[in-house]
Amino acid sequence: MEGNELKKLAVLLNHWIKHNEDHVKEYREWAEKVYKQGLKEVAHNLKTAADLILQSNERFIEAQKGIPASCAEEDHKHDPHDHGLH
Repeated sequence: MEGNELKKLAVLLNHWIKHNEDHVKEYREWAEKVYKQGLKEVAHNLKTAADLILQSNERFIEAQKGIPASCAEEDHKHDPHDHGLH
């Protein structure tokens, strides 16, 4: 794999981790809302989904450790995108 591809992967891994963290926050907020409405099973499933996403992030973090430091993300900036409708 070329250095440019590894740099791209480093950028993607950082993006995916942050993206997942944003979704986890949203899933947990919804879990709390539905729990208060008495929908305990729905809340449990949302919390479980959030936990699974965090497990994915653990794998992404481990993958980052395997990328040579010379290919790590430097000063990558991009336009944020909104996932508020998900």
